[in-house]
Amino acid sequence: MKKLYLILVGMFLLSASSIDAQVLIKEEPAVARLMNDFVYTNQQKESIKGWRIQIITTNDRRNSENAKARFQRLYPEINVKWKQEVPFYKVQIGAYETKEELQAFLQEIKVDFPSAIPVVDNVGIDELAF
Repeated sequence: MKKLYLILVGMFLLSASSIDAQVLIKEEPAVARLMNDFVYTNQQKESIKGWRIQIITTNDRRNSENAKARFQRLYPEINVKWKQEVPFYKVQIGAYETKEELQAFLQEIKVDFPSAIPVVDNVGIDELAF
């Protein structure tokens, strides 16, 4: 019985391996159009919701400029930007796609900038390091 079973399985495998199967997918025109629109729209995006580290928030512009200059002296290779959201000046650094990516650097700079926090921001795709 076992021998007969093995012979049948062997014959099935031999016959199955010689079959050339072709799969034809018929896509609805509306679905194809939607997918093309989706791809086009995403190729046009210049920024995404990402993360930055905010090293200072203050209502004194001189404090924000001093923090920015100090950071640039310590880390000249990292992007620094500031913005004003009345009445505050905010100095933000870096560009990260996920919060997890910034955690190690955040801990490192907290020595010099203890009020540093992660913040959500629009991050330019060209700013991200892939």
